[in-house]
Amino acid sequence: MTDGLEGLGVGLLDRLAGHELWAIVAAAAVIAGVLVVPSGIWRVTGVWVTMIHELGHALAGALRGRTGMRIRVNADHSGLTTSTGRSDSVAWTSFWGYPAPPLVGALMVCAAAAGWATGDAVWTTAAVAVLLGVSVAALLFMRGIIAVGSTLAGIAGTALLLLWAPAPVSVLVLLIAGLFEWAGGVRAIANLSRLHIRRRARDSDASVLGRLTPLPAFVWIGIFWIVALAPVGLLVWATR
Repeated sequence: MTDGLEGLGVGLLDRLAGHELWAIVAAAAVIAGVLVVPSGIWRVTGVWVTMIHELGHALAGALRGRTGMRIRVNADHSGLTTSTGRSDSVAWTSFWGYPAPPLVGALMVCAAAAGWATGDAVWTTAAVAVLLGVSVAALLFMRGIIAVGSTLAGIAGTALLLLWAPAPVSVLVLLIAGLFEWAGGVRAIANLSRLHIRRRARDSDASVLGRLTPLPAFVWIGIFWIVALAPVGLLVWATR
């Protein structure tokens, strides 16, 4: 297996040599788009966006001292994170679901881009190691076959990257995974917006925030959009 992955890495390196970073990102974006846009594929892949969404709730809750985290993910991409703690931490915890996938995706893309631009594998190695550590820790909170199975698949994939994959493979996988999480998070916010326009989202995170805070649900949806699109704005600003 190691020889096969090393050969794949050399082959990728030969194919990508001389290409600009933007071209590599564009190729990864096409693959990520295939994983997000077609509805048939999204029914399967969207589960991993929901996983990050629910982990965003769990991490936010843990930072505010909430305990007893339990995460369930369903085949229809709905999920539920339960925990116990102070009532004044509920709004904070509720907020961080929708922003989590776009922000995590942006960080993964930054790590991959830094690794490619500098030629230093420490960026990709550190990113994959963090993902592996978070996945292992998250397994403790998962309940249900979909949540547990998806987490185990994530652990297997990140362990494979960390232990055997050469740097070019890690860069491409991080780029694809990061763009997938970002685009999937944007699709989830778009779906949330559509449900609110149709007044069919009384129990959504935005609705909960609207009941717990002075700001109405549509303002919170706007904030979700700002956070999700902020990485793109920063990229445009940095490269102008």
